[in-house]
Amino acid sequence: MALQRSERRRHKRFDLLSTGSKLARIERGGSSITLESCGLINLSYGGMCFHSSEELEPDGQYDFLIDLRAPLRELIFARSNIRWVRASDTRGWFIGAAIVESNKAWLGAFDQQVH
Repeated sequence: MALQRSERRRHKRFDLLSTGSKLARIERGGSSITLESCGLINLSYGGMCFHSSEELEPDGQYDFLIDLRAPLRELIFARSNIRWVRASDTRGWFIGAAIVESNKAWLGAFDQQVH
């Protein structure tokens, strides 16, 4: 008989692999801005998990554009703190980030507390 663990997350996660949603890390350098594409895996009101070809610094703060136009018709700016980084079996890294600031509460109407 398998024991069922209680969920530690405060907010429900939404799987975004099949929705057409996109994620880009904003790179600022001098007077230019570039977007580094990342693969958005899932998203909640408080954070996200994504795949990156670059290893990001744990506890570092990064800016992202989250394109939720497919499911919600929203383009979101989010500032996030990296919480964990794990090497992927393929090339790249799986990364978990806590969202500390965004230009709108895009999931507020859809998010429910997990009990």
